[in-house]
Amino acid sequence: MFPVLPYAPFAPAFRVALPFGLLAGVHLPPGSDPVGHPAMVRLHPDERDFARTLGGFRQVQFVGGRLALGELANELGLRRGPVLPNAHGAPTLPAGFVASISHKRDLAVALVARGHEVGIGVDIEDTDRERPGVAARVLRAEELAVVQALPRDRQWVETAIRFSVKESVYKALHPFLLRYIGFGEVAVWPGLDGIDRVEPFLRGMEGPFKFEARHAWIGDRVLSMVRVRAACTAP
Repeated sequence: MFPVLPYAPFAPAFRVALPFGLLAGVHLPPGSDPVGHPAMVRLHPDERDFARTLGGFRQVQFVGGRLALGELANELGLRRGPVLPNAHGAPTLPAGFVASISHKRDLAVALVARGHEVGIGVDIEDTDRERPGVAARVLRAEELAVVQALPRDRQWVETAIRFSVKESVYKALHPFLLRYIGFGEVAVWPGLDGIDRVEPFLRGMEGPFKFEARHAWIGDRVLSMVRVRAACTAP
């Protein structure tokens, strides 16, 4: 579990080094009011211009995500240019760097790493409130059978972990496939140590890929991280 700094709007929440890269969190303000000047001025001018085209929660989340990225730029030696979304909504970084962003109502997180021919994904999900119907929608039959065999009070948390890891898989795998990836195209087997196994069932038979997946906790939220590489098929 990560220690979280005291709350202040758009202030750092945490910054940690993890096996797949550097992770930073930024507190988000409540509500969907337009982001004020003190936070906006911390963005690159091109990011500010883009943020002003957004409204409501989308603007708040965009600003928080870019501020989280900014927390990590110096540590990675990344020149702080504009990080704008590409045609698929993913952050675009200079060659040799990869990143992923996720957010919930009061927190934005960014995972950044050095790397070529690698994809990374990060996701955060709440576990304090059960969401009926999610398990049937996101789990494969074999995953659902395992979850339903657990005690009732553990089923939602186990579902949320798998849901989060699958979201991270989508983000990490998307640069390779450039298509929508359904929940049924991977199975996730969480480990008690936070190291998870991803089993692919890609409908296009793409790959092979090497998946590395982990999950951790931020309070009662699950945070998942995935790294994907094209597996070497040469002898």
